[in-house]
Order: sequence, then C-alpha cells, then structure tokens
Amino acid sequence: MFFKNKSDGYTLIELVVTTVIVGIVSTILVYLLVSIFGILQENRIKKQLLMDGYNATIKFVREFELINNEPHLTLATANQIQFNTVIGGVLTTITYQIVGNELQRSVGVGAPVVLSTNVTGLFEYYQKSHFNMPPPLGSPDRLRTRRVRLTLNMLDNQGNRNYTYVADAFPENYRFSGGGS
Repeated sequence: MFFKNKSDGYTLIELVVTTVIVGIVSTILVYLLVSIFGILQENRIKKQLLMDGYNATIKFVREFELINNEPHLTLATANQIQFNTVIGGVLTTITYQIVGNELQRSVGVGAPVVLSTNVTGLFEYYQKSHFNMPPPLGSPDRLRTRRVRLTLNMLDNQGNRNYTYVADAFPENYRFSGGGS
C-alpha cells in the first residue's frame, strides 16, 4: 500500500521562521525611514536658518543703501542701528536691533518684526579711511560713517554648527563717488 504525502499547507516552523524574518526586515526598514526623515527635518531647519540670515542681511543692505546723505543715521550702537530713508516718497525711520537671540526690524513706531532667530551679531561702523569707529557713535561720528557692516552668527538648533553672514552697506551717494569730505 502506498501512502501519498499531501502537503496542503505550511508547517508551523516555516510560518514562525517567515514571521521572524519579516519582523526583522520591517524593524530595519522602520529604523532607516525614521533616520532618513530625521536627517531631512534637520536639513530643512538648517536651510531655513541660513535663508533667514541671508534674507535679513540682504534686506538691511538694500534699505541702508537708500540713504542719500549721512545725517540720516540717527542711532548707531553695536546691537542697534536706526536711520531715516525715503521709501515711496515718504521719509521713514527704520530700526534694526539684535535683542537676545533675534534680529528684529521695525519701521516707524511699528512693532518689531523678527527677521532671524538663533543669532548673535553686531553692527560695525567705518569712516571714509576704512577706520573702524567703536560704537556707540555720537553725532560727529555718525556724520563720518561711510560704511556699516552687519555680522550675523547663527547657531543651528543643536548649537553645534555656526554659520556667519557678513554684509557691508554703503549709503547711496558714497558707493561710487568716494564719499565727499
């Protein structure tokens, strides 16, 4: 008599081994996906930090370069600068200040708007001979200011990477003319 060995299904050992292998592979894939998404999030935060710093320095340079003569610089310290410039035909007071870890900008008497966070920095002032004038500047030194340098140091959220932007701004009538007297 011959018995036919029927194999209609899988044995318990085959099912357990397959389940364990699928579990191990799934665990590895989940770990890799979590790591990849963490790295992508970190890169997005760093990119946003850099773009905020870049945009803040560009905005400062563009607005400061609208000044058409030196008496419009009204306040000049290491962490704050205030100047008057004409925007849309209206004389406007613009203030940039570094408060805590933020670079803020205000127009007129309006509330300050945060341009960049996680920053430290300073404003430096130079006269025509490129001599650095130590802030705060009194009225005579503000009249001699021919260039302002904004230096922003930005830290990422972990505090382990430092990015620096340096922007030099010249009032409009001093860019090409040599700066008068």
